[in-house]
Amino acid sequence: MKRYTKPVVGLSFSAALIAGIQCQTAQAQLSLLTPGGPADTGTSVLADALGTNTGPEAITISWSVSESLSDVYTYTYVVNNPVGDVVLDNNGNPTLTPEIVDAYSVGFDTTQPGNYIMNSQIGGLIGLNNGSAGLFWAFTPINPGTSSGPLSFQSDNAPILGNANAQDRNPPSPWSSSPDGQQVPVPGAVPEPSTTALFALTGLFLVPFRSKLLQLVGGAKKARSSC
Repeated sequence: MKRYTKPVVGLSFSAALIAGIQCQTAQAQLSLLTPGGPADTGTSVLADALGTNTGPEAITISWSVSESLSDVYTYTYVVNNPVGDVVLDNNGNPTLTPEIVDAYSVGFDTTQPGNYIMNSQIGGLIGLNNGSAGLFWAFTPINPGTSSGPLSFQSDNAPILGNANAQDRNPPSPWSSSPDGQQVPVPGAVPEPSTTALFALTGLFLVPFRSKLLQLVGGAKKARSSC
């Protein structure tokens, strides 16, 4: 799965600030797609209710993001139920009952400008727009070793990484990105041209101070070890 760096607005010559930024979990922005070009694709793992993020009890999400020539982004997800997924008993022990998956959701604020193009949600048996909580799909239950159909929607905004959730009525459901799984692409804000230009000018300004900056980064690395 690709990871992408989110631009940080503003710079400081403080080693402590640099260290603090390095210690944060990156909520990265996806790389720029070519309008009308190939989709960005990947796979994310959702951990089960016990925090298991490997093996048959963890659900995987295949995803893609493509950008049209008119700058519309299409987000598509497929829920994969691994071979060997079984219902767990009250003590977390595996039973002989195969576990199904029948619902999926992604968390982002659909009410924010450009995040969600109305009525663009397709796939599954039921699709719900939950506003600030994101989008939800219910679909025909998928058995271990099978996958859902494509679940998709469109947005005017480029992707960042956000949380996803899959579920059924029985443990190990629900499966989630947080805290033990992996995030998936969801719509986020697009950097304004003025901000992009500011980064370019700042980079030129920093050239004469390269040696000083390297000293500060060295100090930041020491500070990072305490994170």
